[in-house]
Amino acid sequence: MFTSFATARDALESVARDFDPSALTGDDARRAVDELGVIRRLTDAMLAKAAKRVSERTARSEPNAAASVARRLGVTPGEVHAAIETAARLEQLPATDAAGRAGRLSPAQAKMIAEAASKNPDAEPELLAAAELGLVPLRDACIAARAQVEDPAARRKRHHRARELRMWTDPDGMVAGRFRLTPETGAQVKAKIDAEVQRTFRARKGGEHEPHNAYAADALAAFVLHPTEPGAKHDPNATVHIVIDHGALVRGGAADGEVCEIPGVGPVDVNWVRELLGTAFLTAIIKRGKDIMTVAHLGRHVPAEIQTALIVSGRECDIEGCYQRGYLERDHDHDYAKGGPTAYWNMGWFCSGDHRRKTAGWTLGPRNPKTGKRPLTRPLRT
Repeated sequence: MFTSFATARDALESVARDFDPSALTGDDARRAVDELGVIRRLTDAMLAKAAKRVSERTARSEPNAAASVARRLGVTPGEVHAAIETAARLEQLPATDAAGRAGRLSPAQAKMIAEAASKNPDAEPELLAAAELGLVPLRDACIAARAQVEDPAARRKRHHRARELRMWTDPDGMVAGRFRLTPETGAQVKAKIDAEVQRTFRARKGGEHEPHNAYAADALAAFVLHPTEPGAKHDPNATVHIVIDHGALVRGGAADGEVCEIPGVGPVDVNWVRELLGTAFLTAIIKRGKDIMTVAHLGRHVPAEIQTALIVSGRECDIEGCYQRGYLERDHDHDYAKGGPTAYWNMGWFCSGDHRRKTAGWTLGPRNPKTGKRPLTRPLRT
């Protein structure tokens, strides 16, 4: 084994010495990324298993073995702990372990699948298929897999216990942080920040726009430091939409095949929806099977039918390979100015970057029947 390691290392060192990325064409660079990606995934998978073995064999003589491994690799102990936990879970998930050994899964993908499949083993094939589409589809599949086997009320309580907000000063002196909110609360917070970002973006008439993330930081600071006065009107665009089957709403729980979810966020408790009927910021799209029975706007102006259809179909950038869900722009496939109708089939969501490319003349291709995504192709140079 170590002879093979040494041979592989010598070969890679030789390639690295002669590697000149400036000599690569665009296609060659993409192929190099693909090949190096497989090599990286293979070594990451083996590193996780080796780190787990170090931890097992030196637990008594070296209680903090993960920290020792982290120093050797030049990473944080937290990364090593996560890798060891994933390696342990993969011992019970042979299909995912085989995908890792074949170099098809990154550490992040392996961790997500291992955590979700440990709770719902039957979902493992679906999770592996989702991993081929990217991290965002995989994350959605993992959320759904865990929700399938957990009581909605218990899930809601678990989420509530897991809420947190941490803040620290980063190496540049900026105040940084991370937070976790329940889907029910987090979706409302996100809707308010998204609406404020859009308002700020559209208010900037001249000059270059700043990144959307900068506007989101301004919105958060404004909401915390200058909260809205009691009785002031809320932005009508800050709306959370809930898709729920009629039977689930009446019954108080979702049966197999029924949904109760916030598009772009994930499943939520049916009883939470029933508790909030009549509260602002919520729109309930009540379904029976695939048919929308009614749009019940709970305390706000009812959105236009097309806006509702776009939202419940999945508020995510329509372009292949892009899973941006924040700060999206609605646009016509066939320009309105050139006679394109304002119809559901002629509308879509675009992130700011893809919207600029489309406006600059890039061409939209047909939708992928499986993913619903569309290619966006650079115009041919003349």
